[in-house]
Amino acid sequence: MMRLLVAMMLLMVSAVIAAEDKMTLKALSALEKQSEPLPLSLEFSQKKQLSGLPRPLVSAGQLDIRKDEIVWTTEQPQQQQLTINRQGIFEQGNEDSVSGSDTIAQLLLAILQQDEAVLKQQFRLSLEQNCVVMVPEADALASVIEKIHSCGIDSVELVELFEQNGNTTRIELSKR
Repeated sequence: MMRLLVAMMLLMVSAVIAAEDKMTLKALSALEKQSEPLPLSLEFSQKKQLSGLPRPLVSAGQLDIRKDEIVWTTEQPQQQQLTINRQGIFEQGNEDSVSGSDTIAQLLLAILQQDEAVLKQQFRLSLEQNCVVMVPEADALASVIEKIHSCGIDSVELVELFEQNGNTTRIELSKR
């Protein structure tokens, strides 16, 4: 009887793993369809809803995505330029990266450049309609980020970040 129970449990676990692998493959396929050749220039509109504030913070500007870096230029409500690379996030004219920004920078690069290897390593991937859902695997990241959506059919049109503290960021992207 105990052997039968153990065998049934193993079958159930292997079925769940197989289903997760199939969902991951579907999500990776969707990411591949969303990816575009680099370099890529986009316009963005961002709304960040902070818990406790009645209205979202709104900004807009341009993204230039290259193989090794992203130049994030905010034009509204004020001018600011950030360079994001594997070493961190750098403000224009500053040689020092924003403290602790290297991990976030690497994730932003992976998401915006559609780096499947990094995304598969860092996140549990699934598919909901036209959105790839990324749920962090590592505890340190999962303590801050609940999930990330990368949405679009032939390109990334929307990135949504859901934080554990209730804050959300919605970035709409369009080609220049």
